[in-house]
Amino acid sequence: MGNYQALSKFILENVGGKENVLSVTHCMTRLRFTLKDDSKVNEDILKKSSEIMTAQFAGGRFQVVIGTHVSDVYNEIQGVTGADKTEEAEVKKTGLNRLIEIITKVITPVLGILTASGLLQGILALLTITNVIDVNDGGYIVLHAMGQAVFYFLPVVLGYTSAKAFNLNPYVGMMLGATLVIPELMTNLVTDKALYTLFDGTMFSTPVYNTFFGIPILFPPNGYQYTVIPVIFITFLGAKVEKILKKIVPPLLAHNLNSFLTILITFPLAILIIGPVTNVLSSLISAGVSGLYEVSPVITSVVVGLLYQPLVIFGLHWPMSAIGINNLAQYGVDYIFPMSFTASFAQTAVVLAVYLKTRSRNQKALAIPAMISGMFCIIEPAIYGFSLPVKKRFAFSMIGGAVGSLIISIFSVKMYAFAFGVLGFVSFINPANSSLGGLYVAIFATIVTMAVSFSLTFFTFKSSEDVVDEETKPLIKQQEVLAPIAGTMQPISSSADETFASKTMGEGVVIFPTGSKVVAPAAGVVTTVFPGGHALGITTENGTEILIHIGIDTVELNGEGFDVQVEVGSKVKQGQTLVNVDFEAIENKGYKSEVLVVILNTDDFLDIISEEKTTVKQAGKMLTLIPFNGKATNDMEVSY
Repeated sequence: MGNYQALSKFILENVGGKENVLSVTHCMTRLRFTLKDDSKVNEDILKKSSEIMTAQFAGGRFQVVIGTHVSDVYNEIQGVTGADKTEEAEVKKTGLNRLIEIITKVITPVLGILTASGLLQGILALLTITNVIDVNDGGYIVLHAMGQAVFYFLPVVLGYTSAKAFNLNPYVGMMLGATLVIPELMTNLVTDKALYTLFDGTMFSTPVYNTFFGIPILFPPNGYQYTVIPVIFITFLGAKVEKILKKIVPPLLAHNLNSFLTILITFPLAILIIGPVTNVLSSLISAGVSGLYEVSPVITSVVVGLLYQPLVIFGLHWPMSAIGINNLAQYGVDYIFPMSFTASFAQTAVVLAVYLKTRSRNQKALAIPAMISGMFCIIEPAIYGFSLPVKKRFAFSMIGGAVGSLIISIFSVKMYAFAFGVLGFVSFINPANSSLGGLYVAIFATIVTMAVSFSLTFFTFKSSEDVVDEETKPLIKQQEVLAPIAGTMQPISSSADETFASKTMGEGVVIFPTGSKVVAPAAGVVTTVFPGGHALGITTENGTEILIHIGIDTVELNGEGFDVQVEVGSKVKQGQTLVNVDFEAIENKGYKSEVLVVILNTDDFLDIISEEKTTVKQAGKMLTLIPFNGKATNDMEVSY
């Protein structure tokens, strides 16, 4: 295991420091931060790190995509922040963002054991087909129990993860889940003869076998084993109950009473109301998706095949996965997962095509681990390193995935276990009759998927899209950056803003202005205009990235005092007006008016030299940028 202290520190600094982190979780490749103040994130700086694939806001959280070593980085960050025990529940999220966050927190931690269960069932099917083992053998019985256990006791496992998601005592969550599946309930609450039937004659017809102090218990005939949704809602209720109890139970009694009262109040309500309702909802969701699939499996498969990979980028694929897991848990078969099965192979094929065409040694070196990861259904390295940077490649991967999904749906292929990538082929073997038909179709669909994505990428590859290694880049001449405004110039370390003063964002200067007009310090394209106009970004023809930040904390003014003259995409000449600023109004509101000029890609230069003078005129010489492949003509020193 590598040392990720430096990377962890870098990430924390650029998400606003540990004090800005409410919570942090991770999946297989990315960190997911819930922050107190999203505006403190230095997204561009994080994206520029060679150790970070990308960083973005998605699903109501800030995500930093690292790779398969994410757990090591997470452990480092967790050690510093203790972010798993924070006030995350106080952050208000609604609608889709909240749903995605909950599903991610509940489902992601159990993916490993679900995959293990799927592999066990697949191996068992292979052993049975090849007559290595008989269904009556003790070995079969043990292996079958191992493969089924996680699904049978899924409410217990999800009770724990749901409780963590809702800030409930996780062991209370486990007990709520365990009580749902205890055999005694199934034995005594479902008898041969029902007392009466509620909603008789409708699709919601439910037999009543027993009562709870006169209240009918609508216990499902098959029990709550193998279910997903009921326990999530039950632990949500438990979290609300516990939160109320913490306010009213004296601290001296809380340790013993809170858990007892939470379970005592929650579980009867769960059995009487939440369980039946959510069990019906779960069935309706599955029936709805199943109905859509029955109406047009072709259209459904194409849509899922196309959209799955874009959903992965934003971490929005979990709701669909939850339905698939629910199907496997309840019915032992699923049609959702097969439609997304070939996606990882499509991405892998794109990487293979790039590997064969690129002249970049760095790209070739990165392609090998990306392909290996892709074969095991970890596709973020392929997405962020190869397909997404050239948008058409990502489209080719989507097309390949859709073709594979279409083939699978045409043959009505199902999956019988949760497993993906090369290890997932065994999940297409039908354990009931050991049929290999689904396996053959899955292999064929995968081959076609890879052929489509590979061919489209390989034959449309252009040298202009290729990555150029640093040592082969053309020479860049030294560049001058002029003062955007007249005033007194000082080292950036003099800034009142600690982030800028520490040079975390890059080298630069701070100007205490005497004018009111801010102009372009160099010719280029406006790449960023922050809301309100307090900050702008310009990228020059040579790729120099310049940030002009006007005032400290002036984002809070919401544009008051700023008259922006350009927009994102505007081509500007050196000296062209960018924004007119009412510095007097800014200062009257208590904000500092300093203007910061920062070279965001400082590491791309051998040196950044400031003029010795402290007073600068507008459009006067301010900085000289010396590239690594250039050489100063005299012994200039960095001085201010």
